[in-house]
Amino acid sequence: MQKLNFLSLAIAGTLSVSITQPVWANVNQITDVAINETPDGIEVILQTNNGELSSVLTSTEAENFVADIINTQLNLESGTDFTINNPAPGITLLTVTALDTNSVRVTVTGETAPPDVTIGQRNQNFLLTIPTTTTPTPIGEVPTPETPDTTEPDIELVVTATRRSTPLENTPATVDIKTQAEIQREQPLNRTVGDALQTLPGIVINRLGLLSGSANIRGLTGERIGVLVDGERLPNLEFGPDLGSVDPFRVQRLEVLKGPASSVYGADAFGGVINIITTTPRPDAPFKVRSFAFAGGFAEYGGNLEITGPNYVIGTSRRVAGDAKDGAGNLIPPQGTAYEVFDIYGTGRVDLDENQRLELRFDRYRQDNADLNGFPSPPFISAENVFRNRDRYSLSYINENLDGGTSFNLRTYYQKSARRFDNATQVTIAIPPTFQPQTITTPSSTFTLTESYGFSGSADTPLGEAGILTYGIDISQDNSISDNLINNTTGPLGTRNFYGAFVQSNYNLADNLTLAGGLRYDIFNFRESIDSENNTNAITFNLGSVYRFTNTLAARINFAQGFRPPRLIDLFGSDSDRTFFAPTRGRVLADPNLKPERANNFDIGLNYASNTIRGGITYFRNDISDFIGFNSITPPPSTGFGPPPATIQVANKNVLLQGIELSTAYLLNRNLSVEGNLTYVNGEDRSGTPLSQLEVFPVTALLRLLYDDNQFSGYLQSRFYGGQGNVLLSNNQIGSGSPAATVFDLAIGYRVTPSTQLSLNVENLFNAEYIYPTVNFSAPGIRVLAGIRAEF
Repeated sequence: MQKLNFLSLAIAGTLSVSITQPVWANVNQITDVAINETPDGIEVILQTNNGELSSVLTSTEAENFVADIINTQLNLESGTDFTINNPAPGITLLTVTALDTNSVRVTVTGETAPPDVTIGQRNQNFLLTIPTTTTPTPIGEVPTPETPDTTEPDIELVVTATRRSTPLENTPATVDIKTQAEIQREQPLNRTVGDALQTLPGIVINRLGLLSGSANIRGLTGERIGVLVDGERLPNLEFGPDLGSVDPFRVQRLEVLKGPASSVYGADAFGGVINIITTTPRPDAPFKVRSFAFAGGFAEYGGNLEITGPNYVIGTSRRVAGDAKDGAGNLIPPQGTAYEVFDIYGTGRVDLDENQRLELRFDRYRQDNADLNGFPSPPFISAENVFRNRDRYSLSYINENLDGGTSFNLRTYYQKSARRFDNATQVTIAIPPTFQPQTITTPSSTFTLTESYGFSGSADTPLGEAGILTYGIDISQDNSISDNLINNTTGPLGTRNFYGAFVQSNYNLADNLTLAGGLRYDIFNFRESIDSENNTNAITFNLGSVYRFTNTLAARINFAQGFRPPRLIDLFGSDSDRTFFAPTRGRVLADPNLKPERANNFDIGLNYASNTIRGGITYFRNDISDFIGFNSITPPPSTGFGPPPATIQVANKNVLLQGIELSTAYLLNRNLSVEGNLTYVNGEDRSGTPLSQLEVFPVTALLRLLYDDNQFSGYLQSRFYGGQGNVLLSNNQIGSGSPAATVFDLAIGYRVTPSTQLSLNVENLFNAEYIYPTVNFSAPGIRVLAGIRAEF
């Protein structure tokens, strides 16, 4: 009953509250004010020092339009406020003043009524658009006053849904966003990007360790989720794209596109896309150093340092952790949770002219001695990433064509991932001739090298004033080879080639109706050096629309398809008997007759957004045909020697995933806000067999209270995970999945100066004993971490 009561409370909380952008953030600075004439009036540009856009509260009083920008300081070169009289016809005064230590007020005064001001963004600066051209009122007539709508929310742009910058309000697909301010507020509890994602609705992390894991979006995980870093595809490795290889400190923004996106990004986006956008160089960026350091429980400590200036960003990070214990004080099996991480990165920009630029990026990430706890024990008695390295180099050419014509970009990249995975299993078997039980320990050590090459090009062409057309190509190749370090043997070279061409478009059919859609053609080629090969192609499409009832309420519907060909290892195996080793599964028999997976997904949503309240509800239904899963088989008689024979085989299944996502937020006052979300997913294998544990999405809920008075800040949150019920376990037996759990976290911050903040974070505040959702290993108990963040 207690679990049910808590769930009811979480549902009630998420239905009644929500927030705008959270308030614990680095203080932004307005460094310059510019006023430009436009054909319809004037525009006021408030230039910011770091590209972060804070929340804006608007109101009207008498003839004044007032915009209060929170978490922002006024730092003009003059050292004073900004004031201009009669900047345009109908506008008598415009001022930009410091309201308090960390808030800026913009006041626009009209002659007889508050001006109609629209707030947006351009090049990551604030933009106020003020129309002033009006039709004179004939003498003797009384003008009809127009009351400005002060509840219109700030414009929020996303790039992932359509591969171009698009207002979120014009996007039919379901997209969730996490800003840099939100990510930094949760540090150091965010060890990886996966940790930052897990509090969003519809996402859990299928963990193999504290650093290793794959995103589960609405029941689809691993290689079915595409991950982009600055628009560049991360290759699929053994457990899917590596979410642990990007430090959250350097992330400016996370965007998650939920549901199939194969018509936009290809086969890797069968279940959704995670776009990781890191610190981007800007020509007007001042020299700045920002840093973060923390230390605390379970011998975990780390630090970050990033230096930015005009057209460059360089940074580094280091993190180390010892072995964590669960809520009962026991070492988390099989060997603890230690890890070491080092990262160094840099980005440069060269402006060729006002329209054209080059961007160069490099990144070297190294993870050492990371324990993996997600392998079932028994039979595993140890599992460890001895090292896991990723090198990334990329070059981009970008032509923004500010004159209004076609803009385009070209990107090419090279990535190398080298890793060594060691494990040991222990089984007890009867060995002839005595058939007495004996315990046999089998070590394993594998080195794997994956090299990826990619090229993409896309262009945006305006379709008059009402729409835009985006089109382009993607080409990528992954080459992977493995060495068995125990037997000193080398496996075959596996190559994956992807060729795709796409087109997407948004078109405003009316002021309140937007239509969006597109299609993509892909060619896939998988082959190994031992002459195993698979070729296939596919056409996928998406179509959706957004209807805005008012400037705060909108409905959306979206249909999207997914396509994913089987892997070579699923078709042919890796050994002579057509079997292969699957992590957490053991020996699996391949099937050369597997069909590609196909998905048809509907999202139907209703969204409300004002400057103080945000909320939304989404229903989704994803029908998947020929889903690649597992079936039990009768193994051949055991010889008593060597590894046990395969007891499961890959197989095509028909699966239905459907559910509801709720998210709401409310700004109670300038200092206090509350937010929450809830996700329910129902997954069905049409054959009647329960889904695999990694694919069963539990009920999840989040409720968070936040406070910030520009000096003291903090939050208290509760995370709820429902029980999975009966699932298909790693031994291919039906059993209970992860149980229900409720976990509380606390964070407290104190701003010593405008650029220095101390923090105290407590993970698992009440030391709950719980299992990570979708896996069967214990999560750490209470952990206290102290940190300091500074910039200058």
